[in-house]
Amino acid sequence: MTKRGKRERIKHGKLSIVIALGFVISFAATSCGSSESIIGNSEVAKVMEPSSNEEITVWHTYSDVESWTFEQEVIPAFEKEHPEIRVVSVRRPYENIKGALISETTSGSGPDVVRLDMAWLAEFAKLGLVDPIDGYPEFPRIGKMLQKTALETNRYEGRYYGLPLNMNTKAAIYSRELLNQAGLAQPPATMDELVALSERTGYQLGVNGINTWSILPYFSGLGGKLTNDDYTKSIGYLDGAASIRAVQTLKRLMDKGLISEDALSGKMDRWLAVQDGKLLMIDEGPWYYSILSHVDGDNNAKLLENTVIAPFPYNNGQKGAIIGGENLVLMKSSRHKQAAWTFMKWMAGVPAQQLMFKTGLLPTNVEASKSKESLSPTIRPYVESLDASFLRPPVTNWAKIDKEFNESFERMLHGRVPVELELHKLAAQIEEWLN
Repeated sequence: MTKRGKRERIKHGKLSIVIALGFVISFAATSCGSSESIIGNSEVAKVMEPSSNEEITVWHTYSDVESWTFEQEVIPAFEKEHPEIRVVSVRRPYENIKGALISETTSGSGPDVVRLDMAWLAEFAKLGLVDPIDGYPEFPRIGKMLQKTALETNRYEGRYYGLPLNMNTKAAIYSRELLNQAGLAQPPATMDELVALSERTGYQLGVNGINTWSILPYFSGLGGKLTNDDYTKSIGYLDGAASIRAVQTLKRLMDKGLISEDALSGKMDRWLAVQDGKLLMIDEGPWYYSILSHVDGDNNAKLLENTVIAPFPYNNGQKGAIIGGENLVLMKSSRHKQAAWTFMKWMAGVPAQQLMFKTGLLPTNVEASKSKESLSPTIRPYVESLDASFLRPPVTNWAKIDKEFNESFERMLHGRVPVELELHKLAAQIEEWLN
């Protein structure tokens, strides 16, 4: 079994029976003077396969640690409870899973169930590639068990097309050494305080890139708004006075070298740099500590000694942390929809979500989110950040908005275009796509 690609799992008992039966048939045929077996191996397997057994394929983009837990703990637990269903796990790179899904499902092939980025659901629903699931009798009961904000990312034109599987958001991870040198016992509570600290000390911020996932938390925390609350208007929000000030503040930090160019370009390993006191702060998801603790378990205590984790800072009345996560969707091309739905229901339950919680994925199941993992000092700040978090607009044209936003902010922050003029232009374009 490999961690990447298709995971083939054969029950040893069934294999022994198939081999034995194949041997008996072959022996009988040979004794009758035939040089070929009466039934080939594939046909023997088909004969021995109970008609009630179904195999479903699940595509996902889990990390190494997450994949191991999913394949070695979650799937076996499901199959023990549902022996009539076998699950094949297929890990795909995040960068190409979207294109591969569109290509394969439009041709009638592809997986039965997909762990899909929340931001992509509306587009897939519009394309008709995923089935609505709110017609299943159990859906209302399951929906009541799940986080409302996460569940709503599955709604498109009044119907629900998936179940929220996990959420993630960002927390601020600080260098303990630099905070001590600055004379601070606690991290900054607001974005203005963080900016003032960086400008006073010259300590750099490890922003991960100029793109929506990386820069929106800073933009929002400083008062910027991409759209109105119901994602129908951008004019007057993205180009409003508060948004202009937020971008100008980010540009000032860029001009002063306080947003690290090495971190932006990927030349600097942000994860190590914040531990080594080379960066004041990085923003990262809950996988930061879970992955590093698996990679370097012996030094986990040292990791906690060198860093301080806190909810992502934001100014009063604003929201700072961005919500990400994945939904489980049922592909329209699936030939095993009832089995796929059975698996989706189970994944939305407490046992599965508690198992994945150990890897740092925040549950969408309310009961699972109250388990002992939520009390961990490296998880609690993420749970606390959810109340002040925001969604990327769950709209069908998000891919276009995302691309244009990234390119526009790149131009503004590097001083190639005036901030106010570019924001007016970007707001008009985004509003056109929203409508």
